[in-house]
Amino acid sequence: MNIKRMEISFWRRQSRQKGKVQIYCRITIGGERIDLGSTGITTWHDHWDGQQITESDPESFFKNEQLDIMRNQLRAIFNDLFRRKEKITAAKIRRAYMGGSETVSLLSAFELYLKDSEKDPERSLKDSSLEVYDNVRKKLIDFLISQKALDLLVEDFDLSWVKRYRVWMKQIKLEGGKIGHADSYIVKHTQTIKNVLVWAKLHKLSDSNPLEGLRIKNATYDDPVFLTEDEFQRLRGHQFNNKHIQQAADVFIILCRCGFHYGDLLDFVKKHKTALRKGVDGDLWMIKDRIKTEVSQRVPQFEEVKTIVDKYGGWEKLPLTSLAKFNTWLKLVAAELNLPSDLSSKAGRKTFTDWCFNTLLLSTDSIKVLLGRKSDKGLEVYGRPDERRVAGELAASKVMQQRKKTLKSR
Repeated sequence: MNIKRMEISFWRRQSRQKGKVQIYCRITIGGERIDLGSTGITTWHDHWDGQQITESDPESFFKNEQLDIMRNQLRAIFNDLFRRKEKITAAKIRRAYMGGSETVSLLSAFELYLKDSEKDPERSLKDSSLEVYDNVRKKLIDFLISQKALDLLVEDFDLSWVKRYRVWMKQIKLEGGKIGHADSYIVKHTQTIKNVLVWAKLHKLSDSNPLEGLRIKNATYDDPVFLTEDEFQRLRGHQFNNKHIQQAADVFIILCRCGFHYGDLLDFVKKHKTALRKGVDGDLWMIKDRIKTEVSQRVPQFEEVKTIVDKYGGWEKLPLTSLAKFNTWLKLVAAELNLPSDLSSKAGRKTFTDWCFNTLLLSTDSIKVLLGRKSDKGLEVYGRPDERRVAGELAASKVMQQRKKTLKSR
């Protein structure tokens, strides 16, 4: 039987008080070394012999007794784990000694992960990204409640729990009567939870990451929901009797011809006096950094956009509302014109992408600039080339035109 030993060591570190030192503690188990920090004991530099405080310090007996108490407490924790035949690590003993639990729940680790992410200057996350993480946490809480496992430990969230979580996500009832989240949504949530487990191990909250080595499969996306060119023109030419429905339709037309997310459109309106400026071609372009990624999105102000803006008397007068209300009105737009029933603000960006690919026949590199993306990875979420693009490129091909002439002349 391989029995681990625990080594407890103390050392001195220079104090802010001139000539004095503070005594610090460290434990080592199986090669794993971890600091417990300051013991709170201060003495003169020459009064520490490497093991204890010498009698030169008039309070040496009292201070050494404190160090012995600390040693005994650490040994008691070690022995208790040994008796229970639990895995013994330096990190686990530190957690217990510091007054916390030897083990940390997944939800507790998630909350600490959120706080750390918010304060991390290197990540510099936007509020929108932090909100996405918090939504994952809330969804995880709902799942653990359904499983009666709110106190599930980080070390216990293994592959079997991931599978149960995915099944639950596919079967949960959503607003509007829908059942289950899309596969892409589940994949993103699972990846975030995996990131929490990685973080927990790195920060000594857990001795292991039960999902280490697990590769989250790439998401499979449904066909993008977008308006065809005929549907878009039908939307432009239709007059709604309800003012709010008409306003939602007008704003949606802008989204279909600029490719902004709804939040980026709101942001652009606030900055339009500087964000709307002449491009290299001399025409007006809508140029701004995306809120989520800070990648510059550069889009010409197409005529359909200008028409709507002029209709309301300027960018600052557009009838913008909350995203939730906007999507609700869009459902009524879709119902009146027999458009896709799950029409939402996201369909605007997807309609724009489809238009660029299959009507304007723009290259992927150009579309990356228009959408404010660094790469084309995941671009298929918004749109993809289809037979319309192939037909368009064939029609523009000189080789194909010459081939047709040759065939006709035979």
